[in-house]
Amino acid sequence: MLSFNSGIQRLVSTFLTYRNDVDIYTEDEEKDKEFYKLLLNKLVDRNIRINDVTPLGSKSNVLDACRNELPNGRKKLFIVDGDINLVNEKETLSLPNLYIHNAYCVENLLIEKEGVCKFIYFQCATKSASTIETELAYEDWLEPYTALIVKLFLTFAVLNSFGLPFKLFSAYKYHIVRKNKYEFDKTLLTKDIESLESEALMHISKNDFDNEMSRLSGKWITNLETLLTIVSGKDYLVPILLIKALEFKQSQAKPSQQEFKLLMVQISDLKRFLPLKQTIESL
Repeated sequence: MLSFNSGIQRLVSTFLTYRNDVDIYTEDEEKDKEFYKLLLNKLVDRNIRINDVTPLGSKSNVLDACRNELPNGRKKLFIVDGDINLVNEKETLSLPNLYIHNAYCVENLLIEKEGVCKFIYFQCATKSASTIETELAYEDWLEPYTALIVKLFLTFAVLNSFGLPFKLFSAYKYHIVRKNKYEFDKTLLTKDIESLESEALMHISKNDFDNEMSRLSGKWITNLETLLTIVSGKDYLVPILLIKALEFKQSQAKPSQQEFKLLMVQISDLKRFLPLKQTIESL
């Protein structure tokens, strides 16, 4: 992926002067641009013009651009995900004009009870909103996932704390399909967690692993709030939601991530984006 140097950044900012009151730089790709435009225009005061955003690709690209940006009199904000550094507090970045989401990724912030119920309502289109809310049983639905997926991400964080690599998969990996229905298989997830720990113990001591896990477990209590904060929304929470939505639909067609995000922006109250709203409006 192309990197963006400060010269190009300033050129883009100059071009957007007539379209934006605040220049916004984000992670992700061109295909994610419409999501951020829609989100920010719904989120911030309508007197603040944000008609375009500049996606820079990776988080490192955004951080480099933020560090190297020269003052030019423009209001600007560089937005990145919290990712694994949020979980293990490995580094705390404090750069002018940098905003770090207070969750693993931006998708996490779209997931809350009322918005999820509305999303399934529009996907279903044959049941009332109140019926869907009752049948969904939001907290009960997510409870079987919480302990194990939180533990998975705490294990990722332990690996990261010691400089060891890890790889995100997808929640689909931990579901098996029976008669066109996805069923969560805890044993698949448990095996992955055990495998990650065994791999870690090839490089660090059991005592070091346990101490770091204890530290992180003390910070991130196993509950629904932690699940929605430290687990990747893009790779785990959104797939879990799309799987659940299939139970209410007449077809087995799943929307794409982009379709999910655009719809959620339009139907949600975006309460979890309040810190971002306040940051932009205070520039």
